[in-house]
Amino acid sequence: MKLDTDGKPLVGNKGYRLGVRPTDPNNTDPRRRFDVAAVSPADIVAPGEGLSTSLIPGGMRMQSGEALFELDSDDLGIDLKEYPDHGFHCLIQPAAPMTLGAFQQALADTRDLWKRVQ
Repeated sequence: MKLDTDGKPLVGNKGYRLGVRPTDPNNTDPRRRFDVAAVSPADIVAPGEGLSTSLIPGGMRMQSGEALFELDSDDLGIDLKEYPDHGFHCLIQPAAPMTLGAFQQALADTRDLWKRVQ
């Protein structure tokens, strides 16, 4: 993830930030990836959508200004849950349907729980 000025994950709705990328209805690039179907903060995010993570962080490449963080899934609280969706990939997803705004806030609320690995 990108680093904030205090060395913790930078919160936001773009790539390499603590948060998810909502769908852009004006997107014309089929290669552009979105994390959730929601567009606006009031739209619902369902389980099965969420923040993509890797269970094997050692294989990840980082750019300048980025760091590798980990989070114990037991620290996710009641609003979020980890879902291993395939291989060594998992999602941090809503535990139940919630608005995009609430989901982004729930993810941001984990900011101090992430531990820098590299």
